[in-house]
Amino acid sequence: MLPRSILRTRPHLPQRCSALTSNLPANRAPLNLIQSIRLATTNFKPRSRPSHLSPPPPPPPRARPFYTTPFFTIPTAFILGYITYTYTTTPTIPYPINPYSFTPHVITSTTPLSPTSSLITLSPKYHSTPPPSFWSIINSEGLWSVQIKQPQLQIQREYTPLPETSSLLSSNSNGSGKRDRNLDNKITIFVRAVDGGEVSPYLLSRKPGDVVEVRGPVITYTFKPEETVKGEEDIRNVVFIAGGTGVSPAIQLTAHLFSRYTEDGIKRQVKILFASRTASEEILPQIQELQKLGDSERAGIKVDVEYFYDDKDSFITKPDIEAAVAGLEMGSGRGSGRDVIMVSGPEGFVNHYAGKKGWKDGLETQGVLGGVVGEILKSRKQGGKIEVMKL
Repeated sequence: MLPRSILRTRPHLPQRCSALTSNLPANRAPLNLIQSIRLATTNFKPRSRPSHLSPPPPPPPRARPFYTTPFFTIPTAFILGYITYTYTTTPTIPYPINPYSFTPHVITSTTPLSPTSSLITLSPKYHSTPPPSFWSIINSEGLWSVQIKQPQLQIQREYTPLPETSSLLSSNSNGSGKRDRNLDNKITIFVRAVDGGEVSPYLLSRKPGDVVEVRGPVITYTFKPEETVKGEEDIRNVVFIAGGTGVSPAIQLTAHLFSRYTEDGIKRQVKILFASRTASEEILPQIQELQKLGDSERAGIKVDVEYFYDDKDSFITKPDIEAAVAGLEMGSGRGSGRDVIMVSGPEGFVNHYAGKKGWKDGLETQGVLGGVVGEILKSRKQGGKIEVMKL
């Protein structure tokens, strides 16, 4: 007998069974109740549950974020550490300048001398602790310059640093007797705008705090050449013909001769013929300081500067040079050392007074002596040797 529990739990089965038996063919025997229930339960399909009542499917497993993997975290930590160290630590460099690579320098001050010229002072961007004799060795080696790069055009030009003339007669000197000038590693250059120039307009447009790239030193003239004969190892008297910023080597050379006097006690004379564009341009303070030192009895160096200005139709002439050579008794053979005539300035200026420079094996040479100075020396009937140097 069919249990009643089935009928109670599934009340639709009797109706389902009666429907099935009513649809049977007439010639077929009716199904009993058990067969009807089996047939009904076999073909029964429960109604689907509404979707809003179905439980949500389980969420898919979450992937591990890529930034938590070791392949990402380790390089990121290294990069962040490097950036933090770079921007929070002030690097130290052994030398403020070197001749092999450019070193960043910060413009600390600019002093206008005219609408087209200025004195610019540079300091190393990074702290530098060179040996105590670093600058003394450079200054005693010869006339030297630095190269400053124009970053947009990737070209460089040479500028001769001006010495700290105020410290020439100071009492502080190192053990070798050479003065420790430039203890703060500053470099001061005289810059004048050049028509069609690339670097000078760039420098004159810079402001204090801007950074420029500096490389050097570049020795342009050796004070004691290896090929000199005995008795002519050092310089004695100098006539310096300078045009524009070409006066910077004259100031550097005069400062060196002041320093030499403190070592050997030999008195020397310097005559500077300085040609400038306009009389309105302020006189370089370094020249004024050297003239004051030349008037001192302790200096041992006599410095005489004669000025010539284009806007006043005042130019350096052949008689001016002849008078300077005669006044210093150059080539007289008196005393030890060699007498030197130096010409420094723009290319046309040097060509006019001493002749063109030459080229050999890709290097610039002194070329053949010519110009006004060449005529003067060729016309000398007697006298000793006078060295001529084109800068």
